[in-house]
Amino acid sequence: MIWKKFVTGIVVAHPIGQKTAGEWMRSLTITMLVMGGLLVCVGAWGQDSAAAKNTDNSDEIPIEKCDLLPVVRVKIGGSEMRFLLDTGATTILNLRSFASGRPRDIQVSSWSGTAATSAREVQLPELALGSHRLKDLRLPAIDLSPIGKACGGRVDGILGVDLLDKMGVTIDLKRQVASMGRPIETDARAMYGQMEAHMHHCAEAFGQGAAKELEECFDPEIVLYTPDGEYHGRKQAVEYLQARYMKYAPNLSYRMDLRDAKSFGDALWYSYEYEITAPQEHVVGHGMSMCRKDSSGKWVILNLHNSLKAPEAGEAKNR
Repeated sequence: MIWKKFVTGIVVAHPIGQKTAGEWMRSLTITMLVMGGLLVCVGAWGQDSAAAKNTDNSDEIPIEKCDLLPVVRVKIGGSEMRFLLDTGATTILNLRSFASGRPRDIQVSSWSGTAATSAREVQLPELALGSHRLKDLRLPAIDLSPIGKACGGRVDGILGVDLLDKMGVTIDLKRQVASMGRPIETDARAMYGQMEAHMHHCAEAFGQGAAKELEECFDPEIVLYTPDGEYHGRKQAVEYLQARYMKYAPNLSYRMDLRDAKSFGDALWYSYEYEITAPQEHVVGHGMSMCRKDSSGKWVILNLHNSLKAPEAGEAKNR
């Protein structure tokens, strides 16, 4: 079964192609569970009875599982519902669980493209997670039944980073709880600076064509998404980079500009703009990545998602 890792990446700023709503949903079912480095390094999910203890006056919500997917229970209108916990997505309701609402056209994006689809806008008087409550929410609802079928359980929605941030949720993966107290403030950009300092040699290895050194910068199960295809594992990822770009080394230049960064414990997510210059090559694009620091303090890249930047209207005319 393909649902062995939980990965996210639903909302991006730059679409790379158009798909039908049906194609998008099939892609979502596969893709959204292959990206998320945040949970790739997590072992089997279980419910620890000690996890529900209240410490420091904060709620702690047990993280359950649907196959390997993390699920929390929320209350809506007095009813208990099961929401997939997804720190890389925005909140979406399952249309099967929320039939009421008015139709609305929305754009839903993933790294496989953007689809215009019809959704229902549902108004929720209140959503409660533990003792934290959010009132008067308007959320889109689409058919998420493929996710529930794939993991073998009911999924009433996806609880995304937008609402998790509003409620100040801190996810403790080791103890398998979502803590509802005041989140620990972490300067994600400072963490990014630390990561960049430790991994500066990786960019140099790319520019110099040092495949063996670059391979050590990747998690063994890295997933590399590119406009040319998907590459799984260190060997595939490095072989692609060698054939596509590193053949030009040392006449190879790579520049990256950070756009946004978010930290989750020892994991770091960041988005960026990049430019690759080589003989007969000039590639400009955008992407995002997830990396983590292991117990020894070494940083490794869990996934990379790169797409090409669409040319400006004037540029396209001149080509």
